[in-house]
Amino acid sequence: MRSTRRRWAVAALALLGGALWLVDRSREPDGRRPPSSRQEASQEATPREAASRRTTSEPPALAGSAELAAAAFDLAVIGPSPDDRHDGPAHPHPITPRHLEMQHENGLIALLNDAMSARNGARMRELVHEYRRTHPGDPSRLQDGYEIIAGCLEAPGEASRAAAEGYYAEHRASTVRRFVRAICLEGG
Repeated sequence: MRSTRRRWAVAALALLGGALWLVDRSREPDGRRPPSSRQEASQEATPREAASRRTTSEPPALAGSAELAAAAFDLAVIGPSPDDRHDGPAHPHPITPRHLEMQHENGLIALLNDAMSARNGARMRELVHEYRRTHPGDPSRLQDGYEIIAGCLEAPGEASRAAAEGYYAEHRASTVRRFVRAICLEGG
């Protein structure tokens, strides 16, 4: 019985020693410990990373779009070969104007979702106007869905409900459809 306990104790100590060795190995090459949280990691960001962060409520392509576009086009494109140089900031693929356009559209959608969560119909209407102006081709008809939600938030009633029912019935593949249902049809 004692030999079994002794074996378990030795095994536990070996596992503990292995775990401590792995923790010690996970330190940065210069001897620093890695940040233990996201907040600490953000505080240790390089000045270039800190300068590139945006704290405005503008979509990514609107917040200093000329500087962002210039910075995106100035970076080298890295090839897939192991012989390609991988030093310094670079992109795995080129950033084209289409990439910047998609980034801007995604930023507008994020702002629309934030305004919708805050139940701010007026802000949603401003953002939908900007969305229609900058992205006239909307095959998914998201702009119409957000406009209907803004109408339901600002002026709930039979007219906004009828528009929501029409959108809900017609645009079955829309990602905004569930919000139309929750806000306009279910009163959420």
